[in-house]
Parts: sequence; structure tokens; C-alpha cells
Amino acid sequence: MVLPAPSKTPPSFRYLRRLIRRNLTVHEFLSLTLQLAFVSYLVVNLILLLLRLDVLWILLIAPPYFLYIRYILVRNRRFFLELDPYRVFYYWISIISFVSFIGYAVVRGITTTVYYYMGYLAAILGVVVVFRYYFKSRYGRDYTYGVVEEVKNGLIRVFVHDDIAANVKPGYYWVDSVPEAEPGRVVKLLIENRTLRGAVPVRILEVYLTDQSSQTSTEPKEEIE
Repeated sequence: MVLPAPSKTPPSFRYLRRLIRRNLTVHEFLSLTLQLAFVSYLVVNLILLLLRLDVLWILLIAPPYFLYIRYILVRNRRFFLELDPYRVFYYWISIISFVSFIGYAVVRGITTTVYYYMGYLAAILGVVVVFRYYFKSRYGRDYTYGVVEEVKNGLIRVFVHDDIAANVKPGYYWVDSVPEAEPGRVVKLLIENRTLRGAVPVRILEVYLTDQSSQTSTEPKEEIE
């Protein structure tokens, strides 16, 4: 846990597979593990604040959580489709959460005036907005990748992995068919952001051939540039 080394074999997810009956890939299970760990950390800290326990409890819970997040990222770095966005997102959102809980406990111990609480929450919200802007400007993109699963009646069914950089949830999506998009081939997909629903693939931009040495574009040359 303290000094993890990259593993050559993926984890089995023995207990998680019992809870999740869907046929997920290793990448999806790792992403789900990080999400569950972060949500659990938030819930535990909220309970501590509601119970008005000493701030020391928040300090004691943080090290095991951060070590676990680091363990998951370092130990399984070879099995993330794209490690950097996940590492930056969970490290920084966890730090922001930790500082937020500590700060809230300190403010509550100093004053009970509602205006101080509102000001503090507004400051935290501002930090979250700044981080969101930074993350999107550095890692965000308007495309993702998928694998063609089925071609039917002018439509293509593609499987898309969990993609935090494009804000796309894993699953199957239907898009319009294009030439050379055959089952098993990798395609580049244009995404469309939808409020409170994440992004969804809407159109195929490129089709990568089976040898991965060439690709076919479905966009006019000027639009690509």
C-alpha cells in the first residue's frame, strides 16, 4: 500500500463482480473502484461532520484513503486506457475535498454566523469551477474511441469505454453507418455534451483499419483542418 509496484496481471475484482453483473472490462472496473472509493470517502466525512466529531477524525481517515487511491492508480497503471486524466482528476478532487472538510470544521468551530458558511461554500465552489476549467482545458476533448460491434440498417452499434477526458460513460451507442466500418474495427467518434447527462457519441469521424497502419476519414478535408 505504501510503495506499490505496477502489476503485470490485472486484479480479479472478485467482490465487485458479485455486485456488478454487467460484463465490464478491467478499465471500467478500475474506474468504478475509484468512484466508489471517492464517494465512500465523501459519505464518511459528511457523517463525521453531522455527528460533530473532532476534526482529528477527518485527519485520521485521509491517509488510508489517499494511500488506497494511489495504490489503485500505481498498481494498475498498465490497465488504464489513459492513466493521466484519471490520476490528475482523483488526486486533485480528493485534495479539494479534504481541504473543504477540514476548512468547514474549522469555520464551524470559530463562528456560527450563516454568512461565514455561505462565503466559505462559495469559495469552495469557486475552487471546484477553476479545477473543472483546468481539467477540461488540459485533458478535455470532443471525441472518443469505440469498437464496432454491429452494422444494421444503416446504423452502427459501437462499444465505448469509460472516458473521463471526454466525459463519456461506458456502454453501447448507435450512430450512422459509414464506409469501411466493420465489426471489430476501432472508430473515432464525435461526442455531444448534454447538460447533466454527460456526453454521448453522435457521429463517426474516422475508421481505423485492422492493421492500425492507416485510417479512413468521414469528414471533408477543410472541416478536419
